[in-house]
Amino acid sequence: MAMNTREICTATINGAVTSVYPGQTLLDAGLAAGIAMPFGCRVGGCGTCRCRLLDGRVRELTETAYLLEDIELASGIILACQSVPIGDVRVAFDVTSTAARRQVTGRVREQHRLTPSITRLVVELDQGLPYLPGQFAMLTVASLPGVTRSYSFATPPAAQPVVEFHVRHVPGGEFTGHVANCDLTGETVIVDGPLGDFALHAGERPLLFVTTSTGLAPVLAMLEAALKSGETRPVTLLHGARTHEDLHALDRLGRIARDWQGKFCFVPVLSQPDAKWKGARGRVTAHLTGRAGPDVDGYLCGAAAMTDDVASRLETLGLPRAQIRADRFTTQADPRAGGAALAAAPKMPLPMRRATPPEHASTVIAPTVDREASLLDYLKFFLFHAIGLCSIIAMLAGGQWTTAGLLAIVVFYVGGDALFGDDTSAPRFHHSRVLTLQLWLALPLVIWTVFTAVWTVSPGDPLGYGTWIQTVSGWDVLSARSTNHAGHHLSAVILTGLMIGMVGTIPAHELVHRTWDPISAAIGRALLAFSFDTVFAIEHVYGHHRYVATPADPATAPRGCNVYVHILRSTWLGNRSAWRIESRRLKRRGHRVLGWRNGVIRGHLASVALIGGAWAMGGWVAAGFFVASALWGKALLEIVNFMEHYGLVRDPLTPVAPRHSWNTNRRISSWSMFNLTRHSHHHAQGEVAYQNLRPFPDAPMMLGGYLTTIIVALLPPLWHRLMSPRLDAWDRDHATPTERHLALEGTWRQASRGANTPASARDQGART
Repeated sequence: MAMNTREICTATINGAVTSVYPGQTLLDAGLAAGIAMPFGCRVGGCGTCRCRLLDGRVRELTETAYLLEDIELASGIILACQSVPIGDVRVAFDVTSTAARRQVTGRVREQHRLTPSITRLVVELDQGLPYLPGQFAMLTVASLPGVTRSYSFATPPAAQPVVEFHVRHVPGGEFTGHVANCDLTGETVIVDGPLGDFALHAGERPLLFVTTSTGLAPVLAMLEAALKSGETRPVTLLHGARTHEDLHALDRLGRIARDWQGKFCFVPVLSQPDAKWKGARGRVTAHLTGRAGPDVDGYLCGAAAMTDDVASRLETLGLPRAQIRADRFTTQADPRAGGAALAAAPKMPLPMRRATPPEHASTVIAPTVDREASLLDYLKFFLFHAIGLCSIIAMLAGGQWTTAGLLAIVVFYVGGDALFGDDTSAPRFHHSRVLTLQLWLALPLVIWTVFTAVWTVSPGDPLGYGTWIQTVSGWDVLSARSTNHAGHHLSAVILTGLMIGMVGTIPAHELVHRTWDPISAAIGRALLAFSFDTVFAIEHVYGHHRYVATPADPATAPRGCNVYVHILRSTWLGNRSAWRIESRRLKRRGHRVLGWRNGVIRGHLASVALIGGAWAMGGWVAAGFFVASALWGKALLEIVNFMEHYGLVRDPLTPVAPRHSWNTNRRISSWSMFNLTRHSHHHAQGEVAYQNLRPFPDAPMMLGGYLTTIIVALLPPLWHRLMSPRLDAWDRDHATPTERHLALEGTWRQASRGANTPASARDQGART
């Protein structure tokens, strides 16, 4: 038996056996083997891939004590996406569980006719969309805006984000006619799903599938996934079509039948056969006798009339309703859709297709990739490092050049964002290691920046830094330093704090989200030590992203809140929240709270060590200079939190959506801040790397670029005057009725700021 993660081992997942290669997670191994495992974010945050470890041991990539409840940990629940087996393991998961619904975009890669009336669409998605074989999605194509229809996934989930749908042309159908008559190759498609609970359940009884037309699509996906997982139950598939030309996917069915480990019987039934047809004729209901009974599990998929009739017939043959599962296809003109269909079969719990998604569904509409990334797309993020280097040069120049450097950076951001407009590009990147290295380089850059800043207020020449620069470049920075006075030191504090907030906190924010990557996470925490905020790695990831836009989130400022009050409030409550989260984790693991395993304590000690380093360089003056700079850097983070979520509300029972964050696509801010500006997408999908964040131009928008908005936030009267109409627009255009009600309650709590009462709330208050 393999006993470590460097050897190939075996995983038994819901009875299906597969090999797990060194370093491979249970989820990746299961998906590679064709096992339809539920998953979502793939980084541990959503918890969709929960499964029970029945036997064996695993190594966790992310500390699940942060993510799971006490009862789950006690019962052996693990996260498949974060678990690498240590030797052979056996796990089980709920086959009916699936990922949360969301919207992703893609492009039509292939389009061709399977039959005279059925078109096969192959869509390459911009990102993975987890689903169970048998489920369906809502489709919208760019050339037919406003028209959305539902179709089943025709293939099981795969490692590559490619999905397939079968679309039958309905005479007079707007969407199906468009698909049948237009070349959609290369066109953008929005896929909204997964939806439905039609899925293959575990059991021992023989399987009976009854389908017509494109009702075969989800069954093909279910059968192919079951084949890969080693399913052995006997299968009978009755498939109805009009003529021989209307039969499709016969090659796929042939491969399934050939490789199936048990009995497999495929019975095509034609309702309008020609004289040469030697097979079954008539309606599929006429061929149930002898194939159905109380000892089978029935799966029905096709037109509503067929599924209702077959379900009724199966009941008369003794099959209990609990053993019948169905997916009923309806069309926009189908008189049996809606309540009529349910009335026709009141005893059958047969799910119906919705013609359009419900209002304000919790989905993520990620704009499609528009091109391959160019060299410029990689180089533009080095603007971040260039800003840091400029600040170092300004402080070394000393005197008025330090103040000039600070003002130049402010003008660059405010003016640049105003002049150069928005960046809404969405390129496809292939060299992720280069992009990660750009983040890692922030650590030596912030060390250099802070060392330089502290050196400017230190007596002597710590570590011979000034002498070394003069030797290398000929620049007499020691003389330049001597021109500094109190005003220049104040400029240096502001500039250093700005760099700690930018060069330190921004890449740290990205890195601490990568909980599965120990190097990135460690660098992120080290960067946060410079702003006395290592607790951010705990509270932000496991608190803020969970509770954003609710009263439970310290970082979300309520309407009417003053930014200076928010800085103090969020700092205190954020530290308290991080302590509680960390204490709960330690107690769950059986460790002492007051000990070296406590991440809060270790993080604060790292910040104390930095203060000690500053003191060693230049005594208490240097230490005080660093503390002031670090506190300003921490304050900047809280100002950014303030402006990213100010006044937004969310029903705590609903998932986070793009509308719960203020967004901006300003070019200079985006390029020099690792796309922090695309905050709406980040909160909707926190696992997405910065380079893959999308612009979301329809999301709620900030007043301008980041530094522009920070300056306005520091002027509360101006802030409230400018944000009040934006909150009114958010209530009107983005909020759900529940969120508007919550905004009203929040307004009454902030009654002293009547100018920030949303219009909808003021109207309701007047009527009461």
